[in-house]
Amino acid sequence: MKSPGEALEIAKGYWDKVPVDVFALAGELDLGPKFEVLDDNISGLIRRKADGDWQIVINHFHATVRQRFTCAHEIGHFIFHRDLLKDGVSDTLAYRADGVELPNPSIGPQQERQANNFAANLLVPNAWLKAAQTAGFSTKELATHFNVSETVMKIKLGLPLNG
Repeated sequence: MKSPGEALEIAKGYWDKVPVDVFALAGELDLGPKFEVLDDNISGLIRRKADGDWQIVINHFHATVRQRFTCAHEIGHFIFHRDLLKDGVSDTLAYRADGVELPNPSIGPQQERQANNFAANLLVPNAWLKAAQTAGFSTKELATHFNVSETVMKIKLGLPLNG
């Protein structure tokens, strides 16, 4: 199993082209992902398997952009919060760990924000974003280019979500 530092270095290696192949990254980290039918309000989870290794599970029915963000978010938990995960943690559509199959009181709003920030930075690397902005891409075109939702792109750009 890769240490958090090793996993972060491997993740950085995926910034060389976009869209970032987050599923291949999860595979290289031996995390899956596994796509399962989950309750619609559950985007995904990271759980400890019987052999002690970790596995990312992603809602099979969610849109690809949501699945990609969920995978990146769970990789963030793996890298930054492994010592807090215990048996794992589920994440709702709003990426909160409360009221879910794998509730985890050790994973609170601060850890969820950190996993979200990691996911956004992994999927939308700053150097590539600056180059695309320089080329004059609109917010919608940027989202398509990076294969993320417009909401993720607006958050990454610091734009209002309702505009």
